[in-house]
Amino acid sequence: MRIVSAAMGLDDVLAKLLAEKSIRAAFPLEGDFFDEVVEEEGGITESTLGMPLVNRALEEVLKRSVTVCVFCESSFEPSTDHIMIMEDGCGNMVGHDVPPCMIDDFKDDPNIFWLCDDFAIHPEKAGTHEMMIVILPQRLRIIGADEGAKDPVLLYPATTTDIMLRKHFGMSVNDPKIASAIIAFDLI
Repeated sequence: MRIVSAAMGLDDVLAKLLAEKSIRAAFPLEGDFFDEVVEEEGGITESTLGMPLVNRALEEVLKRSVTVCVFCESSFEPSTDHIMIMEDGCGNMVGHDVPPCMIDDFKDDPNIFWLCDDFAIHPEKAGTHEMMIVILPQRLRIIGADEGAKDPVLLYPATTTDIMLRKHFGMSVNDPKIASAIIAFDLI
């Protein structure tokens, strides 16, 4: 069980997060409920495509001492790097999401197979037939040392975890305009 003290740094981080117009609410995520969230999120071991799923973002969240749940709009911290990749059994990146800021880098590549509008696959990079989906942590730019947050990361949880977070914190389960996100960091 993780318990967070009411440190001045946490208050500063929460204030900074709540000052963002794309964030509707922010709550410390701790204690027994934090453990339940980790159990739910960590229990998802298969992707919707039926491939094994490895949640490296959750692994990074667990390495940090403070965790916060935010409810945000899609404009919050748009990704500038891959946050979901496909790896083969040798660890080769065979596919990846393509954030809007990177679409021009990939749109004309003749070696890419597009699984959907924002996920590209490079079949020639596969060293084995075993494939897995890997969720990567997103590095945050909105908070940092000025707020007392060291090495903050962001995880957008699976649907079942999202519903659990919404219910616990009294947010609408049916509001498609917001998403839950888990932010973790160490206090400086």
